[in-house]
Amino acid sequence: MKSTQENKIKRILTASCALVFICIVCLLISIRFVDKYRNKVVETTLLEQRMDDLVQDIKKREIKTKELESVRYDLSLEKGQISKDYTTIKEKYTSLGKTIKTLEDDINSLQNITKFVENSTTDPMIGDLDSSAEEAELIALRSKNDKLVKKLAAKTKEKMILKIALESQAKRLGLSENYDPELKAILKNLVTSLQ
Repeated sequence: MKSTQENKIKRILTASCALVFICIVCLLISIRFVDKYRNKVVETTLLEQRMDDLVQDIKKREIKTKELESVRYDLSLEKGQISKDYTTIKEKYTSLGKTIKTLEDDINSLQNITKFVENSTTDPMIGDLDSSAEEAELIALRSKNDKLVKKLAAKTKEKMILKIALESQAKRLGLSENYDPELKAILKNLVTSLQ
């Protein structure tokens, strides 16, 4: 009877030890799973935070992109207006160049006439009458010459003012060969053609 009781106690102790061992194993496994779960929760929170940051960054970039598109549109409008202004100024310069050329031709012909009149001798048969007519013509030609020289000086001054205006406008807008080579080429050709 004693051995039966001892066998029962041994079985109960063995079962208890096995049960305690299983509980400890289960407890360790559950602790491990809880740690993994906590790590996953922290990782998920970090990923959500990073995603929120990225969304905010995307919104900021979209706003910046819209602002840049607005500025680009304004610049394209201003570029169109500047191109029109340059075309108008180029036409003015062309007409101014033609006027200057005409004035230079007139001045050359007046100088030739003046030289001819000064070099010609008075005909003794005609007398003082022709001499005074030639002097009057010479005075008229000199007066016309002076007027043309003044007009040429005014046109040259206008040309210089327009050139300075063109250069200052290009500098103000930051135009360079890298930014807008076509507009820069127009400006260069315009200035070159007028010199």
